[in-house]
Amino acid sequence: MLFQPLTAFLLLTVLCTFVLGYLSRNDLSSWLSQNAGLWQVVTLVLYGVLVLIWCVAPWVRWLRSRIVLTTERIFFRSSLNPGKLQSVGLFTIRDLIAYTKKQNSMTRAGTLDIVLSHGYVRLAHIPSVPYFRTLAIESMANLRNARIPAQAEASNSEGMGQ
Repeated sequence: MLFQPLTAFLLLTVLCTFVLGYLSRNDLSSWLSQNAGLWQVVTLVLYGVLVLIWCVAPWVRWLRSRIVLTTERIFFRSSLNPGKLQSVGLFTIRDLIAYTKKQNSMTRAGTLDIVLSHGYVRLAHIPSVPYFRTLAIESMANLRNARIPAQAEASNSEGMGQ
């Protein structure tokens, strides 16, 4: 998720320093040397604006996205809807499908599809998505095992009263 903003930051920094270094030379053509100070300011302003748009904004969106696994729910806040916290109950999940790309083999980041009876929810940019999937499946199994004995005890106690 942050590879492109980091690459853009490095390329913008290299390009900006090259242009500033070129504009500080003594052997510039006359039309360029007359306005070299103005072009340096324009370069720095353009650098700042592009860094904000291409580097800082994706980084802030990434910081605001969340995914939390509890014993009964998966809470998530997407980077596109940063103010809205959504959740999916573990008991309503039919399947979890994890996708990773080869380029993310070091962090094992990827996408998780939460399959429900009425559709699916796609969560992107999850770090170590196979491990998260394993934890979620274990939580789902623990939740189902905890509810089955409680239902069996209720049916046994109902039959004793007759």
